[in-house]
Amino acid sequence: MTIEQASDHFGVPIEKLQTYENQGLFDCNRQPDGTIDYSEELMEYVGIINILTDAGAEADALRGFMRQLMESTITKEEKLRYLRSQRQKLLESIHIKQKSLDQLDFIIHNVNKTSDYGK
Repeated sequence: MTIEQASDHFGVPIEKLQTYENQGLFDCNRQPDGTIDYSEELMEYVGIINILTDAGAEADALRGFMRQLMESTITKEEKLRYLRSQRQKLLESIHIKQKSLDQLDFIIHNVNKTSDYGK
């Protein structure tokens, strides 16, 4: 199916699909005429790309991972290593955000306690 049909059918914005296409995240699905057939199988991979992108995966590493995944040239151990690495990076990011949230909550608490905090 075309990018427009895939966008409508799967509810993924065309702009997001174009971004993934421009980043070469599924080049191995190009047709001889240069277009990409947005099959149901490819859209399953798009779901994986969405999750990893939202988790902060870097484009170069993600491109390599997706190419190996789609071409079935990656072992289970390699998949797990990459996915666990992405999980760890996301967890570290969450911890940093949590620390910032705790600090902000502390400031809010102090403002509530006193009327002249920050003067």
